[in-house]
Amino acid sequence: MQMQFGVDLLLIGRCLMALFWGIGLACFLQFHRMGKFLAEERTWLTVTVGVGVDLLLGIGATWWEIWLIVAFSSLGIVWRSLRNEAHETPSVKAYKTLWAMEAALDAVGDVITELEKALELGTTTEALAHVSRALAKAHFASRNLTLARYGETGKK
Repeated sequence: MQMQFGVDLLLIGRCLMALFWGIGLACFLQFHRMGKFLAEERTWLTVTVGVGVDLLLGIGATWWEIWLIVAFSSLGIVWRSLRNEAHETPSVKAYKTLWAMEAALDAVGDVITELEKALELGTTTEALAHVSRALAKAHFASRNLTLARYGETGKK
């Protein structure tokens, strides 16, 4: 019984080209000013170009070879995304951040209300109580805004 193994140099070449293409695209998007703009503002364009080049590399290939090309070319972008995610500052649009900011805004509104009541009452004990509550709400707002800056939430 004789076994024969073949080496598909075309497939190996396509996969290596896809790997280098993906790493090159990831480096362009990560380090070049125009690449950063495209990644942040024109993501659809970077995806379209990336898939288009993958398809060009796969002209005449079978479907499973196309899948291999896409897999190899995606390694650079996956690495870039994971790296950026690990070093990312909290997003202002993240739910935790929004909730903390909303709580802080509510506290600021309470501060304004308490100070307005204190102004109406003058220098009575009740006025001092309103000023004290306003100060507590101001500290709460400050704490929540600080936590929101780091992507955390406070408690009411």
